[in-house]
Amino acid sequence: MQVYPYTFEPIYKDRIWGGQNLRRLFGRALPPGRQIGESWELADLEQGVSLVANGPERGTTLTRLTQQLGVRLLGKAATDREGRFPLLLKFLDANDILSLQVHPDRQVAMEIGPEAAAKTECWYVLESRGGFVYKGVKPGVTAEHFRQAIREDRVADLVRRVEVKAGDFHYLPAGTVHSLGAGVVVAEIQTPSDTTYRVSDWGRGRELHVDQSMRSIRFEPAGDAPPGAAGNRLAATEFFDVALRQLSAGESAGAPLGVCTALMILKGAAAVVHDAPVEQVVRLRAGRTVLLPAALAGPTVRTKAGCRYLQITLPGAGAGES
Repeated sequence: MQVYPYTFEPIYKDRIWGGQNLRRLFGRALPPGRQIGESWELADLEQGVSLVANGPERGTTLTRLTQQLGVRLLGKAATDREGRFPLLLKFLDANDILSLQVHPDRQVAMEIGPEAAAKTECWYVLESRGGFVYKGVKPGVTAEHFRQAIREDRVADLVRRVEVKAGDFHYLPAGTVHSLGAGVVVAEIQTPSDTTYRVSDWGRGRELHVDQSMRSIRFEPAGDAPPGAAGNRLAATEFFDVALRQLSAGESAGAPLGVCTALMILKGAAAVVHDAPVEQVVRLRAGRTVLLPAALAGPTVRTKAGCRYLQITLPGAGAGES
């Protein structure tokens, strides 16, 4: 199985709060008439598995890449508990407010049972048309206060509302009650889990998960400083590191060596050049994601007209940037 920069076919998910803004922002050929709320760019879950879109391994699942390549793909990073790729990358297009929700941490997920999986995530805001996020409970709110507010349908009074603009970054560790407001498009980086417990659905009638939510919510106030943030690094966690990279016209930058890395191109266009028996080039436009295996030799990002991208690395001691 060949090692090279892999691109993937997007997996589109219909959501009641979705829309068609990924067509406008990234030129996506979206299925017409559907409310596309999520585009899974890199996924290895039962609910959706990415297929390689380029090169000799085209059509191969991310599951098989992970199994067959092992350390050549992941480096020192570990798979998830089911042996799958340990990262899930998405674009979210919120045209209506998402449910107020929470994801369990490892301990709570173990207590709930095998159907639950821990989930930590973060959002990089690509567009905000007067949007906001709900993020964590307000100071002084207790579990008793919150359960009473659920019964009285006033939980919005007890969570922090934060106005957002393009370029903002929000870290949402497991246990943080949260929601994405209408008019916001984000890139989402998360651990591979689709376990979501709804606290409120704003009267839309979908199932709520009050007991699981109450077991999952952390009632200490959420901080606004992501862990490990410094310079162009947005966050450094035990699950992934996220950095924002900006290149001007004609510039290039080395990608990390010896670690599994994903690049989400947000603006402009770029090419990933890597050393093989001969030099190879993978070209990327805005809205595309590329996966760089840990064993890849000398990957470099180049741009003719400029680009902005998120660089997401899995844990593991690499050799730094070339």
